[in-house]
Amino acid sequence: MQKGFWKYDVFLSFRGEDSRYTFTDHLYKALRAKGIETFMDYQLRRGELITPAHVTAIEGSRHSIIVLSENYASSKWCLDELVKMLTVPKYQRTEGYVGNQRGSFGKALADHEEKLKADHEKKLKYDMERVQEWRKALTQVGKISGFTSSRDKPETQFIEEIVTDISKDLNCVSSSDAKNLVGMTCCIRELESLLCLESTKVLMVGIWGMGGIGKTTLTKVIYERLFYQFEARTSFKGIRDKNINMGLTSIKARLHSKKVLVVIDDVNHRSMLETLVGGHDWFGPQSQIIITTRDKHLLTIQGVDAVYEVQKLEDDNAIQLFSHYAFKNKPPTRDIMKLLDQITSYAQGLPLALKVLGCSLCDRNADSWTDKLNQLKKIPNGEIQEVLQISFDGLEDNEKEIFLDIACFFRGRGKTFVRKILESCGFSMVSGIENLIDKSLITITWDDRLEMHDLLQEVGWQIIRKTSPKEPGKRRRLWEQKDISHILKWETMTNLRLLEIYRSNLQDTGGKMQCKLHISDDFKFHYDGLRYLHWDEYPCESLPFDFESENLVHFYMPRLWKPRICGCQLLPIPKETPDFSRATNLEVLVLKGCTNCKVHPSLGYFSKLILLNLENCTNLEHLPSIRWLVSLETLILSDCSKLEKLPEVPQLMPYLSKLCLDGTAITDFSGWSELGNFQENSGNLDCLNELNSDDSTIRQLPSSSVVLRNHNASPSSAPRRSHFIRPHCTLTSLTHLNLSGTPIIHLPWNLERLFMLQRLELTNCRRLQALPVLPSSIERMNASNCTSLELISPQSVFKRFGGFLFGNCFKLRNCHSKMEHDGHPNVGIPFSTIFPGSEIPDWFRHHSQGHEINIEVPPDWYINSNFLGFALSAVMAPQQDSRAWYMYCDLDTHDLNSNSHRINSFFGSWTYQLQHTPIESDHVWLAYVPSFFSFSCEKWSHIKFSFSSSGGCVVKSCGFCPVYIKGTSDEGDYSSGSALDEPRRHAAKPSRISYQ
Repeated sequence: MQKGFWKYDVFLSFRGEDSRYTFTDHLYKALRAKGIETFMDYQLRRGELITPAHVTAIEGSRHSIIVLSENYASSKWCLDELVKMLTVPKYQRTEGYVGNQRGSFGKALADHEEKLKADHEKKLKYDMERVQEWRKALTQVGKISGFTSSRDKPETQFIEEIVTDISKDLNCVSSSDAKNLVGMTCCIRELESLLCLESTKVLMVGIWGMGGIGKTTLTKVIYERLFYQFEARTSFKGIRDKNINMGLTSIKARLHSKKVLVVIDDVNHRSMLETLVGGHDWFGPQSQIIITTRDKHLLTIQGVDAVYEVQKLEDDNAIQLFSHYAFKNKPPTRDIMKLLDQITSYAQGLPLALKVLGCSLCDRNADSWTDKLNQLKKIPNGEIQEVLQISFDGLEDNEKEIFLDIACFFRGRGKTFVRKILESCGFSMVSGIENLIDKSLITITWDDRLEMHDLLQEVGWQIIRKTSPKEPGKRRRLWEQKDISHILKWETMTNLRLLEIYRSNLQDTGGKMQCKLHISDDFKFHYDGLRYLHWDEYPCESLPFDFESENLVHFYMPRLWKPRICGCQLLPIPKETPDFSRATNLEVLVLKGCTNCKVHPSLGYFSKLILLNLENCTNLEHLPSIRWLVSLETLILSDCSKLEKLPEVPQLMPYLSKLCLDGTAITDFSGWSELGNFQENSGNLDCLNELNSDDSTIRQLPSSSVVLRNHNASPSSAPRRSHFIRPHCTLTSLTHLNLSGTPIIHLPWNLERLFMLQRLELTNCRRLQALPVLPSSIERMNASNCTSLELISPQSVFKRFGGFLFGNCFKLRNCHSKMEHDGHPNVGIPFSTIFPGSEIPDWFRHHSQGHEINIEVPPDWYINSNFLGFALSAVMAPQQDSRAWYMYCDLDTHDLNSNSHRINSFFGSWTYQLQHTPIESDHVWLAYVPSFFSFSCEKWSHIKFSFSSSGGCVVKSCGFCPVYIKGTSDEGDYSSGSALDEPRRHAAKPSRISYQ
């Protein structure tokens, strides 16, 4: 019988006359008390053959316990049961009396033979075969170690040992079942580590996640694995009624002194926890309380000791789970395999969706799959929607409105941006977003954007559609073009808050752009409540003459001032942006791509403006004063190629964090004279963290400069040294500095004062000759194609995690000889670098031609307190199709027990994927990998490093070197191991690393 279909955990086989009302009865009750489903026949049966019901019970039991009492073998019934349980028995007498049929067991079998011989005329052959089966069964039982009752051990202790052992064995079965739960093995291991079973305290653990993510399944497995370790256990499932019977508070009195396991599944209200579990003091020491919920805040209120968030399945596990339900044991056809990714992509790793869709498509052909996919695009699966909507139904009205707005308009948008827009509509955004996160309805990405699961977004869409299925015009939100185009009657939109129209133009077969949305130039609609206006391809030549912008927070119409063709008619282009003087609440203004207009002077009076984007306004020559933009955080003037001077600015710009001047004609900061002298006005740009001047002609920046880029500056106009960082520089918040393509020759000596700088871009600075000491905060620097670069500071190369790229810096050839690393590097952080060269550095004692190196290591090579990690190197050669490349390195290890490991994905593929421009000749790649392996390095007997490179490069040679601590005092250092047979045997404080 398959696991998961057992009717009983244990089948009890015993001689009724010997122990039915004594030992066996006590054992049965003890098993039942532990929650072990046990079959025991209470009837006094007489007869030659066991009944079909007994056969079914034996076959439907995971285990059998055989109570081998003195007269057990006297019963043909018992012996037939024993034969049936040949492969299952576990608890027996010792083998001397049973296996060899001595004592009462041997006498009983001899008596059976004598009786059969006396009647051999009738059925001798059949019965003698039965005796042989009995002998064989007893022999097999005798070879299995069991439990023996003795007079010096109390019966209760004897029974407890049996129950504990069978409980553990049943737990192993549950563990085996859990391995078949796709994607759950890691979750189970992580959750068990949170439970801390060895702790003497009462522990409450919450399991949190969106509906259908697998919380109940995970809890069930954990319960089955742990229940036998507790005196009492209970599980509450699917309780969604707030008015729970308050009589359950007697739980506290009953369980106060007991070690219990309590599971409460799918909690949705605080009263459930108050009634069912109360506090930690309700339960005895070592009790475990497991709570599953979609609402993380409930766990916070309850004061749980730990919260485990269940994540969606990775792609491989998702396909495996779906296949389990969709294909069973039948391999899919080729046509179906082509559709598999589309189905699993729709489910987005949600186990519920994978199971529901898998079952619905089981044993269906490819046409049915295609039809199902098309159906899902129009109508979501009802079963999935029903489960997911439970979370929405539990929201407050304010939270429901926020969720629906995010689902329709703001998924993927910045949290701050959405908060500003919806707060202007009267919503309480701080608590609203927090509650949506707690209820697993939305998430915040690493870059602070609002995200949600695809299926949750569909829930939101479907909720809105259901408000008026046949008349979209009566819905409160419209986001689909087919609905909008049918009901777009502007004069009736009296409550319009958010207007967002994307791609309103469509290219026809003749290659001309035609308007999909036709609106007359004199159209009107109610602007009073409009907070958000985003229109990619506005089809009219200007905004309505009576356009009201008083409540407008976000304005995005990038094509309004760009030449447009509607049908065959070239629409006229406005010469100036509108007068926004009444838009006092405007926070975001995007005029990107307005190639032929001037900016109205009212632009400079938006005191609440946070972002101003004028990117690619290629004919913009002048900006009005922006002296009142005191709230400005981001100013983007990228590719304003005719803009030669910055506008007048306020004396203080306390919030400006990003300034992009790349592709402009700006050569100095005379327009920012008040900011140029930082001795007098220090701190004006203290918040600035990104400066991009790529492709610009800037010759000199103030101490607080921003972002530069190369604007094809002629060498004759380039300064010999950049003085943009002055002695009293206060750019303490600058994190990104892009000087790529600028004609600088030297970087300022005090660059290291930018102590928060993380990324420095110097690509194509072809006149740059030297690098000063870089800030210790630098994580990545790209100096590729700096063809004049000769000198680098050693302290600037191996300090922090990340990449330091010197591709095609040919004057730095063989620069590894200069890499004497003084200072105090963090030896626990990896780094790598690339520079021109064709040889592995001399201090790499282990090197080989080709892309692999394999050596045998001595037994004492690894000293835990001394070994730091590995230095790696490879020489790469470009091929004809050389392009941007990645370097990969895998480590294969073998130990004395023939166990092997591959270290790759554990370290993010252990690849150090440093992408940069194509190399033009041989280059050397160097890297340091700290030792943070998850298994015992000291047991390694062989190690092999394999190097590879993508992007049209081949690995010509490679090498590695172990790095140890050297020295015995605080003045000690690190050194590369001269060989693996000479490990450094000193425990010193790391202070220096040298390569000799």
